[in-house]
Order: sequence, then C-alpha cells, then structure tokens
Amino acid sequence: MDFQAGIRKHPVIAALRNERDLRRLKDSKPEVSFLLFGEINTLARTVKSVRETGKQVYLHVDLAQGFGNDRAAIKYIKKEIQPDGVLSTRTHLVRFAKEEGLFVIQRLFIPDTMSVETGKQLLKQSKADAVEVMPGVVSSWVFDELKEKLGIPIVAGGLLRRTIDVKNAFQNGASAVSVSSEKLWNLDFPINI
Repeated sequence: MDFQAGIRKHPVIAALRNERDLRRLKDSKPEVSFLLFGEINTLARTVKSVRETGKQVYLHVDLAQGFGNDRAAIKYIKKEIQPDGVLSTRTHLVRFAKEEGLFVIQRLFIPDTMSVETGKQLLKQSKADAVEVMPGVVSSWVFDELKEKLGIPIVAGGLLRRTIDVKNAFQNGASAVSVSSEKLWNLDFPINI
C-alpha cells in the first residue's frame, strides 16, 4: 500500500514521539505513521517494529539523531533503515531523498501570508510527493492555495488537540492529519460532532 492509499483508508496519521506511542500503534486504526524519534543505532529495528504492525512508516530525518545533513545520510537511511519514506523541513534533503527514489513529505511552517508563497516555491524546487502544513489549524485559503498550485496531498499537523480541530482541518481542505494524541488516532469518519 502506498501513502495515498493509506490516508484514503484512514486519514489520520499517527505521529509517534516515543516507544510508548510505538507500542500503542499496533491496535490503532491509522495505516500511516510518522516516526518522530530515534537514533542511528536503533532506527532500523524501530522501523521494522512499525512494519510488523502492518503500518507504513515515514521517518522524520530532521529529528532522527546521529545523521548528517547530507546526501550520505539519505542514502544510508534508504539502504539500512528502509522506511516507506521520509519527512523533512530541509529542501535540500527533500531533493536528495527524491533523487534516491524515496517518497518524501516536506514539512512547511506557515506563520504568515508570506510563508505560503515561500512554501510554494520551496515545494516546486524540492518536488516533494506530499506536504505537511504546520500548524494544522491554518486558514482554509492556505490549503486551497497549495492544492491549486501543487496537486499533492496536504497533511495538517501541529496544534490539533481535539476532535473539532481535526474536523476543521478536513473542512479546510486537508487530505490527512498528523496527530500525536492517541485518542485522535481512532476517530471514525465522517466525524460527527
């Protein structure tokens, strides 16, 4: 199953922050997970553990400890860690990962209108396969702008703490949401409030 099929099946992505989250993933609904912790010596085992739950795993390379900020790190991650793909805020790492044949999600922080324009330019340069917009509580026009210009899945992430936050992100146009709160992982869709 690929990323888009995974988020179509269940549009909530489990953001895994620690081993406890990892243990709780097995019996949860998300098909896709973002791995937001780990270090070079244990990541291959952690990725394997996620895969054994039947879930996809995308490694946030900016948060993984022990890697350089270069193409060699991406090559090592692809060969030795073997995630389904990677996330990064760094455009050059996104480009390297694309060139290595990985599925890549670029994280964009959108604090103001100018950052939307900057984000669109970064995404054109990087050719990311999907984008995670942070915080996920941004206005609907942000999602509209990105969809219109890019045509890639948009994940809303950050500051989504309640069911209503998740509902609003979808109403605003997100393709999926990334949440660390386990209570939100198993929401049923459509969300009725």
